[in-house]
Amino acid sequence: MENTKLTIKKELPYEEKIKELFKPFPKRLGLNTLRISRLLSKLGNPQNSIPPAIHVAGTNGKGSTIAFIQAGLEAKGHKVHVFSSPHLIDIRERIKIAGKKITPEYFDTLLSACIELNENKNLSFFELLTAVAFLAFSQNKADWTILEVGLGGRLDSTNVIEKSELTIITPISMDHEEFLGNTLRKITLEKAGILKPRSKVILAKQEKMALKALKERAKILDCTTITQNEDFKVEVMESSLLFSESKKTIFLPKPRLEGSHQVENAGVAIAALRELGCSAKYLGDAMQKVCWPGRLQKIWQGDLSPSTLGFEAELFIDGGHNPSAGNAIANWIQKLNPSTFFLILGMMKNKDLEGFLKPLRSSIHKLIAVKIPEEINAQETETIVQTSNKLQIPSKSAISIEMALHDIKSEHSILPKRILITGSLYLVGQYLKQNSS
Repeated sequence: MENTKLTIKKELPYEEKIKELFKPFPKRLGLNTLRISRLLSKLGNPQNSIPPAIHVAGTNGKGSTIAFIQAGLEAKGHKVHVFSSPHLIDIRERIKIAGKKITPEYFDTLLSACIELNENKNLSFFELLTAVAFLAFSQNKADWTILEVGLGGRLDSTNVIEKSELTIITPISMDHEEFLGNTLRKITLEKAGILKPRSKVILAKQEKMALKALKERAKILDCTTITQNEDFKVEVMESSLLFSESKKTIFLPKPRLEGSHQVENAGVAIAALRELGCSAKYLGDAMQKVCWPGRLQKIWQGDLSPSTLGFEAELFIDGGHNPSAGNAIANWIQKLNPSTFFLILGMMKNKDLEGFLKPLRSSIHKLIAVKIPEEINAQETETIVQTSNKLQIPSKSAISIEMALHDIKSEHSILPKRILITGSLYLVGQYLKQNSS
């Protein structure tokens, strides 16, 4: 964490460069756009030459909303660049050029160029990747660029763009308080910092205080707001998704992604796609073709699947890590058939562990704590077990995800077993890596 100066040998392969560079954001650097602006200036300001931008901020649902939008635009035949975070297995997942993961050679070339031009000045890892993304997007043709904010909004490195065709604010809740502030209003105003004057803004369903702050900021900037449950709403009716706006109603297939919160995310994406000129046909394609790994994703096979390990169980993975995600998972569990529910949990130290677990405590038969591999800020299993015991959740620890699964295998259960590996996208990424090895 202390080394924020980029002193990496040019001849190293990109995987080795990333190992050296991939560190949590050092708080002592402070959030600002000065460092990346300096580097982008040396690169010729590529952020001013990217295809029209769709800028997405919020606490929950950013990635899923982006996945729906990308699927809809691609169904219409458009090419879409995407910058998102974090990655699950490979760093190159964060930068998609016309829908495809940036190639290793191209990524290495751009990464080396950015490191060299930065001239050993302070720069965070995310700022470096943002510069690489802008450079890649400026050099390749596409119809749209989708940018996911990394942290906050106002001072995020993606917020150096001069304008956006569409701004989307997904649900906001308490998260990253050490950087963004300790109240919902402060956090909301940081995220509202990506709003540009006279732009069009889609607001997902929000808590009252957050919605009030967003609308106040939008009014100051003369933005047009399109608000969920005011200007549009979405609901499930049997096997269909019903999207309503003003005097028009559209029936669409239910989204492929699991969970009622994904219905809400789909609604926001549909509103965005409508603004971008997508007809009902392409909206339906978006619902059916969307792919977003690590979000209530069902695991069917692999080295660490229950069938390979010799027992029967449904296994899901989800990267949720805050109280809002805990609520979403709890709602999902309640709508499933009865089961004996096991949670394999690993978290980062800066996350609200108790807040995440509270909504889940009545649903969990047993929690098994694991420490996220290769993460210096991973929460200790002892802390997870102590917090679980405080909430009267039966719990124990395991030295690995594989051992946790073996523990569940040995558990007697009359009802079918259902397992969720959750608490961090880093944990989910490690599972996917081990499951496919």
